[in-house]
Amino acid sequence: MTSTYQPTRFMADGSTYNQRKADFAVAFIQALRHTKGRWAGTPFTLLGWQEQIVRDLFGTIKPDGYRQFTTAYVEIPKKQGKSELAAAIALLLTCGDGEQAAEVYGCAADRQQASIVFEVAADMIRQSPALSKRVKILSSQKRIIYKPTNSFYQVLSAEAYSKHGFNISGVVFDELHTQPNRALFDVMTKGSGDARTQPLYFLITTAGTDTHSICYEQHQKAEDILAGKKHDPTFYPVIYGAELDDDWTDEAVWAKANPSLGVTVPIDKVRAACNSARQNPAEENTFRQLRLNQWVKQSVRWMPMHIWDACADPVDLDELEGRPCYGGLDLASTTDITAFVLVFPPYGEDEKYRIVPWFWIPEDNLKLRVARDHVPYDLWHAQDASLRREPRHYV
Repeated sequence: MTSTYQPTRFMADGSTYNQRKADFAVAFIQALRHTKGRWAGTPFTLLGWQEQIVRDLFGTIKPDGYRQFTTAYVEIPKKQGKSELAAAIALLLTCGDGEQAAEVYGCAADRQQASIVFEVAADMIRQSPALSKRVKILSSQKRIIYKPTNSFYQVLSAEAYSKHGFNISGVVFDELHTQPNRALFDVMTKGSGDARTQPLYFLITTAGTDTHSICYEQHQKAEDILAGKKHDPTFYPVIYGAELDDDWTDEAVWAKANPSLGVTVPIDKVRAACNSARQNPAEENTFRQLRLNQWVKQSVRWMPMHIWDACADPVDLDELEGRPCYGGLDLASTTDITAFVLVFPPYGEDEKYRIVPWFWIPEDNLKLRVARDHVPYDLWHAQDASLRREPRHYV
């Protein structure tokens, strides 16, 4: 098999690219067939960006012979072939990974969303004589059983994580940005695959709107790894999208954000959506999120987060001692946050305002606030006390 594949730059020291394992994964998927629209019934020929992901995940091997990556975060606009790729990965983990009694789970915000990938996988099996002989599909239970190894792929309802123990070999999280909280994600990814030699958590999603969500947490980790700010040899990051300062009406930007443009999604469809958003400003955020994979807010904020983040420098309170200062105190009586903020005006034109904030909430309702507000107060609370108290921003 010939390929233009170049080994990932996230290969850890001592890891190698195993051509045979990567070729097998690609061959398994390309033996499947598409199930929807004009592609239905045709061979699943991986596009370049899809093949890169498959080869990186299944061909990058540690010195012990097992896969290097345990988590893959793939963030990409709508209509790029996410469901087909996710279904193919699920079938590969269930039927082609060589794992005895493999447990592969399909998760989403609700059972109906998770069933989308399941139905694609089931249709792929029905179109494959080789798999049809070896696989039993239990449609009512949303379960696929691979009989030779007694392995299964199972769709989970939103509540299932609280009722069962798992020995996970693979998880496919579809549209991670729709998760209402982090509970299901934590149960499925934190320690549940420890008994397996090479579990894979495959997270695939479009950008969302909640920057306090588990999806944004994974997005930020992926961004940091891509930028070289963090290093995690087990985490594989893929983000296709437009930058914040890109012109959202520029077709060159569309091509950068949509690797399947012109194949799975006609450019005329994107043009029509863009023209509609131009005429109706209320649609602009939707276009940016779904077509350009940008994290957007549903309401207009007084300061964009990327501008706020650009001010993230430490403030030395000792240096500010004795300087003119203005203070503001907002006391919360029921469900709000108590805030105390000091503002130090600049001395000259070259200086900037220093803003030193403190925030408090009651510790006894911390968990309730995390679930209600979708804000990771518990994570901030668990950080080192000095970090929690050290002011971080000036503007």
